[in-house]
Amino acid sequence: MRKIIAVLLISIVTFSCQNNTKKVTKKETVDLKGNWEYLGFGRARVIGDSIVESYHTSTAGNVRMSDNSVKDFFTYYKVDTLSNDTILIKDGVKVFKLFRSDTDFVQKVNDSLANDPKYNFEVLWNTFNEQYCYFKERNIDWDTMYETYAPQVKADTEPLELFLLFEKMLGEINDGHISIDVPDALEEAYQKQKAHTPTANAEDVPKGLEKKVKNLVIEKHLKKLGEFNQGELQWGMVNDDVAYIQTSNMISWAHYQSANSKPKEEFWEEWWGRLNEADNYHEDVAEGARFMMDSIVGTIENAKACIIDLRFNGGGFDDASIEILNHFVSQETAMGTKKVRLGQGFTEKHLITLTPSKKTFKRKVFVLTSHQTASAAEVLVLGSKEIPNARTVGSTTEGVFSDILNKRLPNGWNYGLSNMIYESMEGVSYEEVGITPDVKLAYPENSKDFYEYLLEDIKNGDDAIEQVLALVKAES
Repeated sequence: MRKIIAVLLISIVTFSCQNNTKKVTKKETVDLKGNWEYLGFGRARVIGDSIVESYHTSTAGNVRMSDNSVKDFFTYYKVDTLSNDTILIKDGVKVFKLFRSDTDFVQKVNDSLANDPKYNFEVLWNTFNEQYCYFKERNIDWDTMYETYAPQVKADTEPLELFLLFEKMLGEINDGHISIDVPDALEEAYQKQKAHTPTANAEDVPKGLEKKVKNLVIEKHLKKLGEFNQGELQWGMVNDDVAYIQTSNMISWAHYQSANSKPKEEFWEEWWGRLNEADNYHEDVAEGARFMMDSIVGTIENAKACIIDLRFNGGGFDDASIEILNHFVSQETAMGTKKVRLGQGFTEKHLITLTPSKKTFKRKVFVLTSHQTASAAEVLVLGSKEIPNARTVGSTTEGVFSDILNKRLPNGWNYGLSNMIYESMEGVSYEEVGITPDVKLAYPENSKDFYEYLLEDIKNGDDAIEQVLALVKAES
């Protein structure tokens, strides 16, 4: 007898007799085997008895991904059944809606053209044409891009030449969430070619400068330093009234029982191993953020204000940002919405809500920002706008909010793009323009210039922290 993959729908039937009400619960079995297509995202799943097949879909052709066992799939994702033909798949704070489909997804997989340069170009161009959502905001005419680049791709175009062409075309969009990754051998050939034709990049930050600046901020201002994960998260008190939290990214928030006393290389080797082996790494990051923030809030609860320094934070997982924000709200708070590209329009808006943690900091919050503040860190900045006692200090954030939609080309190259629009509760999208802080400082946008500016600024005290101290003192 074949294994049946099913979930239970609960139907409540109510009978009234005079003043008595009796509820009868009927369990209906819904078989999830079959073909499922995502609402947006250009993805599909085929759920079988023991294997879940996955596909990236586009009008140019489908690309088959690695198979998962049914057990692994339903361990990683939480599935809610809305009806026999509609399900929700939850991955941390991300929610996907899928519909049952009659489409034969494997029929549009063309293995014979997997390494054909022209076919790979068509799949790449069409995927962006159908999924990318910021052509207008970034002033890109995608049809013109096709006319420019398609003729340059020939049947005999070598892989390195094709990669360089893809990199140039996608680079014109100027979106920090667009990327393309190639096999190691091709990456090595690319790096060798770059070495022979060196070009100065004004954005390149000298080695060690970023770390030096972050450490100087800590050394200059903090007492009784606390840290997690080899200093990726640090906190302490600036004075008796003001607490400070510095986080370098929204990735390294998973908390594993690896001793911080281990050498850094060993620590991170174990940490990444644990993350990659996790049933769901989004849940590990959320649980870690909850644990760490509970610990921090418990040590700073008597402070009049708390600084969250995101000036050096390039993003990571929204799960961490949401959990951090949950420690600064006293009631359930709607902080924004997100919607996904669907055809020529978008899916319905999904409301992002903050829920108070067991331990919360109820006093003033100051979020420090710069143009280096990006992605998931910007989601935290967006959420802070809905917290009455929160203010932002620094310069405008980078303006790259969308989750990265990860895709694969027929030849196996992986790439990512933006397909989601985040909006404030007032319906404002800050993509490309960034969020302007309440208290503006003259930070340079250029990465190298920013860190060099801050290196000098810290010698005199750090304008952002000094601004916070002055505000707290004036308002006490």
